[in-house]
Amino acid sequence: MLSFTVAQAQNVPAIKLNGIIIHPYVTDQLDVGGFVNAAPTHVGTGARAARLRNGVRINIRKQVEIGAIWDFGPAPNGPMRLFEGQASYIGLKHFVFTAGIFKPSFGLESMQAQGDTMFVERSSISTITRNLAAGIERQAVQAEVYGNRYHFAVSATAGTAGPSENGNQRGMAFRLVGLPVKSHSLLLHLGISGEWVFRPASARNEAPALTLSDDPELNPGTVSKYLDTGKIAARSAGAFGVEGAVAWKKLFFQGEAYDILINSSMGSDFQKMNFHGWYGQLGYTINGSPRAWKARSAAFSSPSCNTNQTVLCNGYGVLEVAARYSEVDLQAGQVEGGNQQTGTLVMNWWPTSILRMTLQYEYGQITGGNNPERFHAIMSLFQVKF
Repeated sequence: MLSFTVAQAQNVPAIKLNGIIIHPYVTDQLDVGGFVNAAPTHVGTGARAARLRNGVRINIRKQVEIGAIWDFGPAPNGPMRLFEGQASYIGLKHFVFTAGIFKPSFGLESMQAQGDTMFVERSSISTITRNLAAGIERQAVQAEVYGNRYHFAVSATAGTAGPSENGNQRGMAFRLVGLPVKSHSLLLHLGISGEWVFRPASARNEAPALTLSDDPELNPGTVSKYLDTGKIAARSAGAFGVEGAVAWKKLFFQGEAYDILINSSMGSDFQKMNFHGWYGQLGYTINGSPRAWKARSAAFSSPSCNTNQTVLCNGYGVLEVAARYSEVDLQAGQVEGGNQQTGTLVMNWWPTSILRMTLQYEYGQITGGNNPERFHAIMSLFQVKF
């Protein structure tokens, strides 16, 4: 028998057929804005569909979950590819076993769905570290165990989906999270994450190498990666860090710090290189229910309406303001990848649970490296997510 049910916390119907539930999946984002002032490079403003992820997630008799999602962005001129193609066994209570192309558990900000993050883009240290052996579109197998106050996951990973030169990479990742305090008004989240690439990727007829790089926590389609180490000949590499969050009533704090180690082989020399970075962010939900902890991902959802209204919660929608400061240092030995500091202010508005609009201001400076820069930027985000 075919029927339609309303997906939890969403206004989009799910299709139910003989124990099979099909949930449509959409995360479509349009970024508009850019650099109102920048020096020495005047990169200007632009617009791009940063993410156009569409597909389905299927639950089969509460035993198996299947994800089939394609990313049509970034547009224009983006490398369209399979975002998620995985199968998970969920028939054993508190356990999940997953194989395919998906996002292995690593880091707090990394595990927040892109549409749930406070800012237009994740902090640079979160992006750089997870892209070593975890991150989106990763070929991997993973085992998880989770409950209302804990989460543990370990995964074996390879390269990313689609045409790339990292298909022969081999690594692993783990994450352990606990909630030592969980009450009606206060929640304390603590965790550690680690990953290790024991066989870095190598292009044909080239030695294994790794690159650490990121955009300056925004990308309107006009910006270069000022943080960029270039290719580093590497025997192995890893990242290890701590994460923490405090949710008290409508106030929310989140932060992470990571060290990156690369065992480099430059010619006949062996060298250990250390890089590091951290961020801290503070948010406040003005209207609606604050961010809630999700056991399955051990991360936090977007704010939601605190009534049964689906349009303009309490008359004017869900509102959130937030601030973030972050640092990344990619300079070690002969490598001059740059040192970046950024400060960001943002306001988020959800007129309905599936629509989001964001206005963000960011100041940043990148010193050292090949592309020093100072900038002021304003970005807006328009999102559809369910």
